[in-house]
Amino acid sequence: MNDKTISIIQRVCKKLAPKYTFGYYSIEDIEQEAFMFAMEALSRYDERQSTLQTFLYIHINNRLKTFKRDNYLRKDFVCKYCGRKDPNCEHCKRREWKYMVKKHLMEPIDIDNINSNEEKNAYTYPDLSENLEIQEMLNAINKKLPIALREDFLKDLDGIQISKQKKQIIEAHIITILEEEGFISYDNN
Repeated sequence: MNDKTISIIQRVCKKLAPKYTFGYYSIEDIEQEAFMFAMEALSRYDERQSTLQTFLYIHINNRLKTFKRDNYLRKDFVCKYCGRKDPNCEHCKRREWKYMVKKHLMEPIDIDNINSNEEKNAYTYPDLSENLEIQEMLNAINKKLPIALREDFLKDLDGIQISKQKKQIIEAHIITILEEEGFISYDNN
């Protein structure tokens, strides 16, 4: 890689970064992300297809769109299960919880107080050892979830991103298992 290539990368990053700032991500943070995306993409560049600048602009623009979408959750939605935003709907509650977690992650933390009780810097799942019903649900899921889906289910539990399609398949199986075991019930009316 030469100075000309680095100059082109920096120019494209500086041009795109202001469009994608959000939350606590500053222009400099987005420029760094864009630079990393460009470095990853260089191995796929084919000079016969387009100029380096055009290739990087398109690639970085698409990656920054995905980055912003994955790290910033919109509140305006219609639940596909209840048809509205119902405070009693489990799916709406889960989405609201995810929104609160992401919103909290967008708030800067006070590094001086990070180890004290003054700074609450993370939302956590409930302690599963103290919640018997959740433990029973997980046991039922563990027994009945098809082996082919377990790896992705465990990845999702650990916060590792899986495809939306796989997530929907796993959720459908889990809902079926929980209905069969009597933990949840849905009226089809």
